[in-house]
Amino acid sequence: MSHGDGAPRRRAGLTALLTAVAIASVGEAMMIVAVPWFVLQTTGSVARTGIVVAVASVGAGAAGFAAGPLIDRWGFKPTTVVSYLFGGTAAAGIPLLHALGRLDFATLVALVLFASLLDIPGVTAVTGLVPALAGAARMPLERANGLLTAVRQVSQLCGPALGGLGVALLGTASVLLINAGVCALAALVVAAGVAAPARSAAPAPERPAGGYTAELRAGLRTLRQHRLLRTLTASSTAFNGLDSGLAGVVLVTYAYQHLGSAGSLGVLLTAFGIGTAAGSLTFAVVGHRLGRRRTFLAAGFAAGLLIAGLAALPPLPLGAALLAVLGAVAAPVAPLRTGALQRGIPEGQYGRVVAAIDTVALSAVPLGATAAVALVGGVGLSHTVLVISGAYLLVVAGCWAAPGLREM
Repeated sequence: MSHGDGAPRRRAGLTALLTAVAIASVGEAMMIVAVPWFVLQTTGSVARTGIVVAVASVGAGAAGFAAGPLIDRWGFKPTTVVSYLFGGTAAAGIPLLHALGRLDFATLVALVLFASLLDIPGVTAVTGLVPALAGAARMPLERANGLLTAVRQVSQLCGPALGGLGVALLGTASVLLINAGVCALAALVVAAGVAAPARSAAPAPERPAGGYTAELRAGLRTLRQHRLLRTLTASSTAFNGLDSGLAGVVLVTYAYQHLGSAGSLGVLLTAFGIGTAAGSLTFAVVGHRLGRRRTFLAAGFAAGLLIAGLAALPPLPLGAALLAVLGAVAAPVAPLRTGALQRGIPEGQYGRVVAAIDTVALSAVPLGATAAVALVGGVGLSHTVLVISGAYLLVVAGCWAAPGLREM
């Protein structure tokens, strides 16, 4: 077989996985628009809409942590397929039960919770599949993770717009059913196109005595004992909190008070998303040639400095350009973190350890947003931006000083 014929075949599994992630990410982003709109339409209550969103978020985080050992027991491919099917089925149940007149508020909350219940295990399983697929494709791991990040980013850019258009033209029930079909298609692509990772020749690690709870504790013990994993957990948690304050509070206030329209917020977020996608694709091309620790620190340091530029509250064109550059320079952080986890976690524990790290990191999102609200009210928007920028630089300095990050 010639090299030209063999390369597409070697890359078929990774291509299938990226295709499935793109499909599913568009559906998930459409849900972000459709679910709150559906709840608001059917209940007429903003408070109930907030309850549904909050329950889904908290429940997904708790379930993600608890389901960690299941990923290691089932395997990455089955977990990915099940997560897509489970989420799609729950989403389809919302309009179907509503059409039958059997959708009370408690059932609605439960279905929205179920739709997001396996989000963290699904994302974890996808990243667990990447190393073997990248190896089969003879592709650097940095490139595969960069492509995965870029695919998700582009899909999440398109999804909300498609969701809003679908709600306007077809109605929320149709958008929810479309999401169910999209999830089923993604599951089919993974099931048919992605080979399960080959088992290692080394003896499989023994499960700790004590069953499921002991496996959870073993994952936490691994997290505690590895310096690099502790450093990545702490930095991910801090960055998540700061990012939620920046995106969820600062940019919204900036658009509302200084730019004067919701459309301005859309422009800012779109610019950031485009920059992140471009940065991820650039990293996919050249990332394997760069020092991992040096790139991680440089990206974080540059992001902290660029955030400070928003304190001037620039006009929309400058603000959008600044956010596009910010997205591009910060883009390598996510694939570098993923690659470090893929290399650093002992075999057989990836699911439970990554699920624990992601759950801890997600817990900072509401805390960061709450702190940003308090800061904006207390010291004003510009000073809040400078505080976030300074905190970013402090986190990067902590990573630079941490011995664990040298293991990258």
